[in-house]
Amino acid sequence: MTVSSVSGRSVEFKRGEPTYAPPQMHAELIERGIVPAEAMPEEPEATGPKEPTLMQEREAALFAAFEKIAVRGKRTDFTAVGVPHNAVLVKELGWNDLNAKERDAAWAKWQLERAEK
Repeated sequence: MTVSSVSGRSVEFKRGEPTYAPPQMHAELIERGIVPAEAMPEEPEATGPKEPTLMQEREAALFAAFEKIAVRGKRTDFTAVGVPHNAVLVKELGWNDLNAKERDAAWAKWQLERAEK
């Protein structure tokens, strides 16, 4: 039996065979009556840099990443319109994800501040 989640993940289950399911799917699988045969292990705490939650801290981190990316000057780090790719920023920052609207607003502000210097 194959189960697809609303997040786009799919897992194929075979009777009597343990199958790994991503933690993001656990609630959906339990709702469908699919329960783990053994107790689920505690999820390890994330290691590494944590994403800042305050807007000022996020903006400061983005500005530092923009500076590094701009100094590096790799053409492939930027989109066709000249904005850094989200994947490059996420990798540089060590964050899980970055909203394009947040990136675009911070990029415009960073460019404006840089032009005023």
